[in-house]
Amino acid sequence: MSMAEPIIQTSSLAGVLQITRPTFPDDRGFFRESFRKTELEQALNTSFDIKQMNHSRSSKSTLRGIHSAPWNKLIYVTRGTVQSVIVDLREDSPTFGKYESFIIGEENKASIFVPAYTGNSYLVLSEDADYTYLTDQEWEPGKEIGVAWNDPDIAVKWEIADGLLLSEKDKQNQPFKEVFPR
Repeated sequence: MSMAEPIIQTSSLAGVLQITRPTFPDDRGFFRESFRKTELEQALNTSFDIKQMNHSRSSKSTLRGIHSAPWNKLIYVTRGTVQSVIVDLREDSPTFGKYESFIIGEENKASIFVPAYTGNSYLVLSEDADYTYLTDQEWEPGKEIGVAWNDPDIAVKWEIADGLLLSEKDKQNQPFKEVFPR
């Protein structure tokens, strides 16, 4: 097995990367590296020191987010398929208030690098999904902010429109213009 080069794609949002590493299938299943630190750091031109790993399992139509935090994340779906939506919530960014959507999981085994202070959210499209992510800071209460998932100013085009499952916390997230009144 020879390791092929990854494909690292930039997105319309500064600092958001989609990283696709090669997959090596055989009659037993497949093998793939889902993360390589030196490769990510070279693409970012900065360090990414892992402090925490999180794993969430959610059922179909579960929508989590939009959450912004002061830490970088590298997200990866180990099972199932999700619509990953990243919203630029960095007030000094030229794409402030814009979003980008990715379908990742079983068919597109890409990782998404989510820079600090951008909004991270996802919607489960398969029967269930395992969503994992590495962070460069440990979670602390009070450091995250939320923006309404259905805010008309951001206008995310979600792949599923009805029957969404949201936490009580996410149902209470404020509109974009109330969180960022500039």
